[in-house]
Amino acid sequence: MATQQAYVIIGNGIAGATAAEVIRAEDRAAEITVVAEEPTPVFYRPALKDYLGGKIREEKLWARPISFYPDRHIRFVTDRVMAIRPGEHTLALRSGATLAYSRLLLAHGARATSLTCPGVDLAGVTTLRTVADYQRVLARLNNARRIVVVGSGTLALESIETLRHRGYEVTHLLRRRTLWSEVLDPVASDLVLQQERREGVDVRTEQEIAEVCGQNGQVTGVITTTGQHIPCEIVLLGIGIEPIIDFVKSAGIACGRGVKVDGAMRTNVPDIFAAGDLIETADPITGKARVIGQWYPSVQQARAAAYSMLDLLDTEHLFRFGNFYNATFLYGLDFASVGISTVPRGEKNYQELVADPQPRHYQKVILKQGVPVGMVALGDRRSVLTYKRAIDHSVNLSPVVSRLFAPDFHLGAWLDTQGVPPPLLGVNREGTVAVQRMAYATGVVPEVKPATDKPGTAPTLREARLVPVNQLSITPPLTDAYLSQTRVVTVGRLEGSSLVINHNTISRRHAEISYANGQYVLRDLGSKNGTQVNGQRVAPNSLTVLAPENQVQFGSVKFALKLQTVDPAESVLLNKEQKQAFFNATPGSAVNIPTFSSAIAGAGEQTVIHVPAPALSQGQPVLASDGSLSLPGVATPLSANLVAPLRQGPALVCVLNGQPLVFALPLKRQVTIGREQGNEIRLQEMSISRKHAAIFPGPDGLDSLYIRDLQSGNGVRVNHHKITSACPLTHEAAIELGNVRAYFLNYQQPRSPLPVRSGGKGIPVMQAVAAPGSEPVRAGIATKTVYCRQCGALLVSPQARFCPSCGSPQ
Repeated sequence: MATQQAYVIIGNGIAGATAAEVIRAEDRAAEITVVAEEPTPVFYRPALKDYLGGKIREEKLWARPISFYPDRHIRFVTDRVMAIRPGEHTLALRSGATLAYSRLLLAHGARATSLTCPGVDLAGVTTLRTVADYQRVLARLNNARRIVVVGSGTLALESIETLRHRGYEVTHLLRRRTLWSEVLDPVASDLVLQQERREGVDVRTEQEIAEVCGQNGQVTGVITTTGQHIPCEIVLLGIGIEPIIDFVKSAGIACGRGVKVDGAMRTNVPDIFAAGDLIETADPITGKARVIGQWYPSVQQARAAAYSMLDLLDTEHLFRFGNFYNATFLYGLDFASVGISTVPRGEKNYQELVADPQPRHYQKVILKQGVPVGMVALGDRRSVLTYKRAIDHSVNLSPVVSRLFAPDFHLGAWLDTQGVPPPLLGVNREGTVAVQRMAYATGVVPEVKPATDKPGTAPTLREARLVPVNQLSITPPLTDAYLSQTRVVTVGRLEGSSLVINHNTISRRHAEISYANGQYVLRDLGSKNGTQVNGQRVAPNSLTVLAPENQVQFGSVKFALKLQTVDPAESVLLNKEQKQAFFNATPGSAVNIPTFSSAIAGAGEQTVIHVPAPALSQGQPVLASDGSLSLPGVATPLSANLVAPLRQGPALVCVLNGQPLVFALPLKRQVTIGREQGNEIRLQEMSISRKHAAIFPGPDGLDSLYIRDLQSGNGVRVNHHKITSACPLTHEAAIELGNVRAYFLNYQQPRSPLPVRSGGKGIPVMQAVAAPGSEPVRAGIATKTVYCRQCGALLVSPQARFCPSCGSPQ
């Protein structure tokens, strides 16, 4: 048996929690320990402004539940790391304990930068960084009239806007003439500052605090570096962060302002990685070191670090941290940027293109010898991701440079004609991209059948499994291994693999089986004794599509791939609620409940335990014979009189705080979903963006509806797949809008839309459920099935010249 890996993560922020989550998802037997001084779960920093504004309660700030680590069998140690001993692979803790690691992740973040002037320790001086900081601000607001805010980052700007809207007098001090210089150029900065002044903020540039004045230990005002006295009761500091690197540097780990890492998040010391606010990155254009300190890059860095620690990072499709997409909302203005925002000093090979000025709108793109290297948009950010696509793939825009901001020119469509891939929005697990491309290239369309052939009989479920063929001397004996459709199935001798085979012909990491486009795809991981399919050895790291009854041999151990129909009551993939959903379904209807298999090995155990997916995987809406509708996560079914209107047309049912909200959907116009007023569907939840998503009529003339993401912060998922372009909706489609669960219902849908190929664009949709009393719905009988050659999405018309999903020519 191979030695079990011991992963240790220092830090309990979003980077540490994300990395722990990824490692556990990939290795069910690994020993994972998180060490942090603060036992409370990670909080959602972008929501602090809403907490300050009184829009959400404190309990809504936590991005992970208190049971997050125990639920995943992750050990949490409340302690402080005092020293790292790389030679011994150990940590020295403040309690005196020693903690050993196989691989270590530094994710303990940064502290807020403070002032060094007199009076900084007076009550009422607070940094803007943590929940505790904002709690201190809220505790003093009742006795405050005027507030001084120093700094130009997002937390400072958002806090100023929130406090001004609450009626407080706010003075904003800036060290320079511009704000957020790392992201905004001077023009965009002036637009934001002008808007600040319009809203009554007292903006003072080129001034800092020289002294904080006080009386009886309380703040009474500040004196600026220009000698001006400003009376106030609160002073808020949003002047940056300082990575915590004291004990890191003493261990010989290379640091500048933060920990230095390479593209795989490795430090200069073997087996030590770093991610999040702790690290510094170098701008790929200017070479300037920078500490980003923002939420989304921290998540991607943590995912990259976790995959790298597992030796699973796809290094050919790395997330480029210098090109990360930065979006926010500043004083009523949508803002986004990517790459650099100003031309480096002294450089002559750059060109700045600025769109014609419009009220409250500003767009600029920066080119280097025709290739875009930066984009800034204020007022309308919809084009920034398109420019990120061109930046990520170094597309020369010289042929269209004169038309970039022309009203009749669409850069995205032009990039499609050039065959440019989508933008790089995150890191990939090794093999993910290759598996998706392989599945699309085969052109195999999975057969879609009703769950049962005869109305009135019990519904059935189809499951795939590997069945042992040859009986070798293996302990423990091999049993059937069920294949997940939502998680990579790993095969090897390494404890924690989905299928553990203790045989001398099996490598530690032997092979993987993935699911894409309705097919199971096998990839040999460079195993010593190889993998065979039907007697033919597959090339290392190559991909092979598996079919039912295929003989699959790992080393000397043989299996047969079986696809069988099972009684849901006997399924090992479904939990009690999911099984009940099958038996509550209308006879003759199709029931599709996504699940994932999760191998959780306890000490000394080799048994693979299958557990259901959380949240949306806990069943689907169930229409009872009395006309009532049961919804997952809702204690009381919707009564028949409330459900009756839903039978007349499409609707969206959102589950918010355990309560269902029903919204009728028009067939002929678009509706938007978001947190702010003005959206037809308004959901007051912190994970919902101001404008989150839109549902709109499809182009096929069949009263179909589509959903698209409006560049929301937390994304949109349809049937557990994150969408990046328009996605068709089918009856009972499960939708995730941030953390809000929703279900699309359309009992009048004339036919079941054909299955859409899975991947970054097309989204697999579940089979439609027939309305009570109607004939069972059968998919694929009305239109010829044609798929996009580029992304695999369903084409509305077999004669389509361009794919409606990715836009590529056909």
